[in-house]
Amino acid sequence: MIFESSVNQCKIFDRSNITQVIDLLSQRLIPFKDTAGGSTWLTWTNSSITFFGLGFVLGIIATNYAKYFTPTDRFGPGRRKKDTKTNNDENGMKTMPGSGSHNFGIDNRKIYSRDGKNHQVLEGAISLFSRNFSVKYRQHSFKQKDGGVDAYRKVVTYLSPEDMLQTLFFERPKDDCKNSGKFLKQSLHLNHSLGEHEKDQKMIHLFKQIQKYSVDTCHPYFFNQLFGALDPIALSAELIALSVNTSSYTFETAPVFTLIERHVIESLAKIVFGTSAVDDGCKSECYCLNRNKRGERSKLCSSGNYDGLMLPGGSLSNLTAIHLARHYCRLKSPHDKLRNTNNHPSRFESDDENQVQMDEATKSGSSKSTLVAFVSSEAHYSFSKSASVTGIGNENLIIVPTLSNGQMDVCQLDLLMTRVKEESYTRKIPFFVAATAGSTVRGSFDDLEAIARVCRKHEDHLNQGVQNEKMTTKLQHKIWMHVDGAWGGSAIFSSRDDLRQLLKGLNHVDSFTFNPHKMLGAPQQTTAFVTRHKGALKSCNSTKAKYLFDSRKNGAEFDIGDASYTCGRRTDAIKLWALWKYYGSNGLGKKIEAKVDSLALFAQIIEEHEHFMLACEPWPFNVNFFYLPKRIREILKKYNVDIYTKSPVVPTAIEGDLANVSIELKLRLHQSGEMLIPFQPISNQKADCFRLVLAGDKKFDETDIYNILYLMEKHGANL
Repeated sequence: MIFESSVNQCKIFDRSNITQVIDLLSQRLIPFKDTAGGSTWLTWTNSSITFFGLGFVLGIIATNYAKYFTPTDRFGPGRRKKDTKTNNDENGMKTMPGSGSHNFGIDNRKIYSRDGKNHQVLEGAISLFSRNFSVKYRQHSFKQKDGGVDAYRKVVTYLSPEDMLQTLFFERPKDDCKNSGKFLKQSLHLNHSLGEHEKDQKMIHLFKQIQKYSVDTCHPYFFNQLFGALDPIALSAELIALSVNTSSYTFETAPVFTLIERHVIESLAKIVFGTSAVDDGCKSECYCLNRNKRGERSKLCSSGNYDGLMLPGGSLSNLTAIHLARHYCRLKSPHDKLRNTNNHPSRFESDDENQVQMDEATKSGSSKSTLVAFVSSEAHYSFSKSASVTGIGNENLIIVPTLSNGQMDVCQLDLLMTRVKEESYTRKIPFFVAATAGSTVRGSFDDLEAIARVCRKHEDHLNQGVQNEKMTTKLQHKIWMHVDGAWGGSAIFSSRDDLRQLLKGLNHVDSFTFNPHKMLGAPQQTTAFVTRHKGALKSCNSTKAKYLFDSRKNGAEFDIGDASYTCGRRTDAIKLWALWKYYGSNGLGKKIEAKVDSLALFAQIIEEHEHFMLACEPWPFNVNFFYLPKRIREILKKYNVDIYTKSPVVPTAIEGDLANVSIELKLRLHQSGEMLIPFQPISNQKADCFRLVLAGDKKFDETDIYNILYLMEKHGANL
């Protein structure tokens, strides 16, 4: 399908026709001489067509390895003189003299390694990559005559683990095999060498096997996880990042990527926190991320009052939140003696005046208090792991019950905090609360405003209990409020009232994370973490490793790696930047809203269908439901269960039976390869149910809804 853009009057092709795009671009690319640097680049023969997509990106990558460089000159001066005369191949494509023909449609250039050898393996891999976006491969048609799903393309070619090992990792061929050597070289097992004969072709064959038996997460009926079909713009950005192959920790190594990351984090933080962020004003140089070699603040970032990083996944973002909250508490709280004996005292010790005040405030108690964190029963399991990793301990991670709709019970949070404080003999201090914006199974959003009020109430009470006339405002205990928006946090881009209400109060929190690789279709992993406390990440994580982070280097004031507890860092920010730059905030919001509307229609059809039943009242991004074969429907009728309500009550007598239906149907669908959808436990039901989400760059309409119902009927009617 071709759409006409009202912004730049250029033709933009749907991702399903990506191969046509690549071919179109190939016909319009010619090499030219860059007089400034002498490098070969690509330009348009028809400037009226501009398309930022996979074809252009793959063309750039192919150019980087083009055959027109000699092996010894490809990375330096003295390149071979190039004949820019173009020829047309049999398909009418523009080609350079002597260039070969390739099936991946990228201006027909061969790819060479640095030692001058034709990189057939890389060419083959790019061809396999390109095939996944071809018209033929992306087609998923439906047979109208019988209502069945066309079996041409499956989500997965299912093999059991045993069969997979025998097919791909076999150590020896069957006894009757005459060409045992050939078959052994087609095994993924590392005990078998590829040999030297046709080595490249054998390697490409193994890549094909890996791709063949992998799950096609871009398939329209892959619903199994909170990620899915790739957005072509974000994927293009990933390819550009791969072509550079750098680490986003210092400006000298990644000048563009470090600035992109800073810019993206700053822009995101402004949406999340508005203008109410906090500069803690710590005198320690580690709090200032934006000073140059003369100690001056950089103009680019001098107005920013936020902090944040791109991190590898939501779990590590939640770990970062607890790690940061604990550090902040130990640094700022008057409830502890914080003198630290490590090699970086300036990062943790307060000045002498404040230390005296803290000693007076705690002289009647023990030297240390136990920190206590609070999460809801719907919170992600990563908080439990984070409590263990940070030394907080799972015994000090208090689980707050939820309401019937999956929201954290704020009254229970208030009660539990009060109980912790009243048990003074334990010296336990609340320091962290995690709210959820889009839980994994139910999709529930916690009431952020109500949770923030409870945190501030107990925060004030804790500070009143230790204040004296000498106490300064620098020593104020904080209950850090973090929002895990890994799944539902993308709603920040929507301007629609129903979605904005879900995140009401977000501007009051201390930190926030969301995963563009889930809802928005960026390649994994793309995760942003922001906090309102400027400089806190570097204060928490800095080791000032001199071999890497040195203020005497060019652009050192823009280094960001010392704020992370990892060394090497992927250039993930470019993927979020590309999505945001290409679609704009409004465009990203429209994508989110379209998913919400499609799921609302799905929920309505499920609610009205006699063979299905909602498991709970749906939230905007998740629909949980049961499939009801005839046998189960008759039992439910016997118990007078209303299957047409949003919150049905399943009788205890059939909970196990209904759960088994969900489990067995899921297994059958998986083995058929026609659909991958999860069964999940849910708090208000003891029977496992199905969960439908629309993750990734997924197109979904009423046709898809009825085909989902058809597939479940097809494989589950006799359960």
